[in-house]
Amino acid sequence: MFELDEQEMGRSFRDCVEHFPLSIFAMVMGIAGLGLGLRTWGEYGAPAWLGEPVLMFAWMVFFLLAVLFIFKAIRYPAETIIDLRHPVRLNYLAAISISIVLMSMVLQPHEPLPAKGVFALGASFHLIVTILVVNFWMHHARFAITQVNPAWFIPAVGNVLVAIPAVAFGFGEIGWFFFSAGLLFWAMLMTIVFYRILFHEPLPVRVIPTLFILIAPPAVGFIAYVDLTGELDSFARILFFIALFLTILLFTRIRGQAQIPFSLAAWSYTFPLAAMSIALIEMAHLSGVRFYFWTGLALLLCVAVLVLLFLAMTVRAGFRGSFCRAEDP
Repeated sequence: MFELDEQEMGRSFRDCVEHFPLSIFAMVMGIAGLGLGLRTWGEYGAPAWLGEPVLMFAWMVFFLLAVLFIFKAIRYPAETIIDLRHPVRLNYLAAISISIVLMSMVLQPHEPLPAKGVFALGASFHLIVTILVVNFWMHHARFAITQVNPAWFIPAVGNVLVAIPAVAFGFGEIGWFFFSAGLLFWAMLMTIVFYRILFHEPLPVRVIPTLFILIAPPAVGFIAYVDLTGELDSFARILFFIALFLTILLFTRIRGQAQIPFSLAAWSYTFPLAAMSIALIEMAHLSGVRFYFWTGLALLLCVAVLVLLFLAMTVRAGFRGSFCRAEDP
């Protein structure tokens, strides 16, 4: 009986590795986003150490997931290639490079030199991912419009995000390069995604949470642009208020989304909302409007609740083997 249980456990582990989903790296983005939000809050009155345990936990989760992904790529290369040729899953490859960039931001105040190396790795990897994704778009025989969903924004989000640590590490020109590339793809994809949402069949229920990814490009873009320019000008305000409008718009539908069964797509709520909370706190500092600060703080606390909830649900789903099977095409 023991041998049978051991065999079953081994089979379950192999299945989980073989079908290890790229989308699970959104969990790292959400946890790191929460930690960076708490660190930002710490710059304006909260205890300075508040975000550090969360950020260290994000490092642990990233390391574990990275090991599993590398093992999958070595042990099951055919399954990995399928992911890299899929019109939706391919975009989640950028979640890995974004996670590496976020890890450099986690390390930067503590270990600047190693953090710079992690940043170089993450930025280089993300550039490769962006070129890979764009080439896939350009040379693919034909996409069905129903294959488009907000997950396509993830590479664009990463390009804009790279600009933030680039400034911190003294690479201003690199920051402008990635920021510009991110804005280019954000503008193009915004049109395509809204065309798909408005004029074609509704998004599948399981991917509806990815709509919150729409918040991330302008929210992260606002933070990056302010870091690059060092001031709050008209364009910075435009980015901020686009992000704020999208946040309000999507919150009007939150009741219906709360009834959607849990899947890894639920992690799509966390990083964009964390980015918006940081944008609100930064806007309060730059504009002197305290309402933004308290709104950002309330949103950050909501993100903390979501991260704790989704962590528990992800662990439970993992034990049940929910992620140990092939994803839908």
